[in-house]
Amino acid sequence: MSALIQNLSSVHRICTTGTVTFGDVTYRPGGQCGPRVQQDFQLVAVYEGEAYIQVDDALRHLPSQHIALMQPGHAEWFRFAVATRTHHTWCAMHPSLVEAPLREALTAAPFCLPITPRLHGLIEMGLSFAPSDLPSAQALLTQLGLSALHAYAFETECATLNSLTPEVIVKAQRFIESNLSQPITLDEIARAANVSPAHLIKLFRRHLHTTPMRYAWDTRVRRGAQLLIQSGLPVCEIAMQCGFRTPFHFSRLIKQRYGCAPRELRRRAWR
Repeated sequence: MSALIQNLSSVHRICTTGTVTFGDVTYRPGGQCGPRVQQDFQLVAVYEGEAYIQVDDALRHLPSQHIALMQPGHAEWFRFAVATRTHHTWCAMHPSLVEAPLREALTAAPFCLPITPRLHGLIEMGLSFAPSDLPSAQALLTQLGLSALHAYAFETECATLNSLTPEVIVKAQRFIESNLSQPITLDEIARAANVSPAHLIKLFRRHLHTTPMRYAWDTRVRRGAQLLIQSGLPVCEIAMQCGFRTPFHFSRLIKQRYGCAPRELRRRAWR
């Protein structure tokens, strides 16, 4: 389904590799874009004006100074502010470039967040590139797009910690994340959070729908997947750094989570 664009005032900047695109546009009052089916993971940052976006059967509001995450496979129709122009930037990335750990984080992310300096800076860096066929420029633009998506996932986690999660859970999470390479017991986590083990389990189940120890193992798996994709460390070294008893234990949990062995997860990310 091709998108119908109405009242587009100007395209200020655009930079693309074919699979990653950064853009900067302004719509006149009453502008529209759609209907269309989203093909990419796309971040849309509104700096002036606003947008009402029909996503499947839901109508979403994207106010000024906020950034939205559009996910592939959904029908969309953008309707921009009626009384004023709307200026927005975007970063779109083909799903084939988004690996399983990041895809999982984005699936759980909210529709929109306030634009942070981190998100703004990454999109501006992408927009600063002049068109180029140099392999290094193409690779850098791809990494900037991935970094923008990672930043959205990161800002989601920060917002959740700051507004929804009790301080007890935050303390427990920090202790776990600071001691991934070491054996951790429930008593140690509870002591770091200044509560009893039973109360800590109750809070984790209420707010995170898991237990402290399950959270610890899930964190180890996520960290291990990140190291597989972003480093060249041997699998046995990653397993040790993340606190797994044996490389076999690490491989088994990676396969349970991502459906493939550690080396295959790395191969898919690096191909």
